[in-house]
Amino acid sequence: MFTLFSKYFIFSNLVISSVIPLFSSDLLMIWFFMEINNLLFIFTLNFSIKNKKMIFFYFFIQTIISFLIIYSLILNNLFMYSNVSNFFLTFALLMKLSIPPFHLWLPLLAKFMNWHSLLLLLTMMKIIPFYMISLIKLNLIIIYSIIFLCSILPPYLMLNLTNFKMLLSYSSINQSGWMMFLIYFKIFIWFKYFMFYTFISLSLFNLIYYSKMFFHNNFLPFNYHQTYLNFMPLIFMFNMAGLPPFSFFLMKWYSIFLFSYSSNQLIILIMLMLSSLIMLYIYTNMMISSVFFFQFKSKLHNFKFFINNTKSALIYSTLFISSILFL
Repeated sequence: MFTLFSKYFIFSNLVISSVIPLFSSDLLMIWFFMEINNLLFIFTLNFSIKNKKMIFFYFFIQTIISFLIIYSLILNNLFMYSNVSNFFLTFALLMKLSIPPFHLWLPLLAKFMNWHSLLLLLTMMKIIPFYMISLIKLNLIIIYSIIFLCSILPPYLMLNLTNFKMLLSYSSINQSGWMMFLIYFKIFIWFKYFMFYTFISLSLFNLIYYSKMFFHNNFLPFNYHQTYLNFMPLIFMFNMAGLPPFSFFLMKWYSIFLFSYSSNQLIILIMLMLSSLIMLYIYTNMMISSVFFFQFKSKLHNFKFFINNTKSALIYSTLFISSILFL
């Protein structure tokens, strides 16, 4: 019963509560829908995380964020302290997006989450905070500092990690640097970038979930009886790393072109490119180890992957959209 309830009621309300604020510029109303979004997500965590302490941990983090947001709105409306209110609001939204140096809660929570909840946290739960950031005025120094931290810290922290969920969480933090840049210069390009990232994550998470894989040393061992399936995770991960000719390479190439055209901050531009190269090395090293050196064990030995299967059709369609198309 809860499976149907969560799929049709909670997920639909999550989508609605994430989309409606995009048609408003009132920060108080946006905050209200963000709280509804949080309550629905906590409800899903209650049935998907066995360690209830982590649910309280997430609730505690979100309580601090909500308090800072409402406090900043009160300051702005009653006392007109625009600089102070913007500081608290920016602080809260950066914590909500788990942007360095407020990122430590996300990898810690990701280890205890299932794949569906982690997908929601890394994609849909970021829509409202990014939109709120686009409505406030930030100093360019703050924006460049965020991009710098998102480019440097995640690749460095990923080098010695073996937990795949933590790797994906740090990858999401790295992508937040690109999104932070895009939402300030071209919000339409940000939306397109975010949709591609969502499709790639959806494809990868569905492949992991529906194949019921075991973990060997916490890496993903993709070594199916069907040889061509070995390369599907490689495609997803290389796409996320920005390897040509996939869609993310085109998105990042266009973002770099836009950044160089709109600004003369070459240091930030070089930092973004170096970060992408390091992420590409990490993904390549991880996936080569998984495909060629680790043994595979699966709960579903008779796992069939034909296009007439609903799950297979979903993965194939998202693979095609995320890896080939560039609108």
